[in-house]
Amino acid sequence: MNMIQQLLIVVGTLLALPFAVKLLWRLYLLPLGCWLVATRLFWPKWAAANETLSLVLLVASILFFVVAWALRYAAKKRREKEWLDHVLKTAPVLDYGQIAFHGETD
Repeated sequence: MNMIQQLLIVVGTLLALPFAVKLLWRLYLLPLGCWLVATRLFWPKWAAANETLSLVLLVASILFFVVAWALRYAAKKRREKEWLDHVLKTAPVLDYGQIAFHGETD
């Protein structure tokens, strides 16, 4: 690989990094991504030597994802309920009187 190809790879990675980080944060997967990058790419020897601590970090990142998702889900359901309560409170009451069925006469 020549120097220009290497520079293009570095520039492409640096340009894509903010978008990847933003996407991972919005999906609440940034801690898990950081754990994967740290233990698999940067410090695999440390992760092998400290398996317990590495697994604790993995469990913490998974718990962060689950709790963040549950909080977002609960907030969404609360907003939906508030909206429905508001609509039902402010909706006009339609009173058409007694409706005659087909073939019925008063």
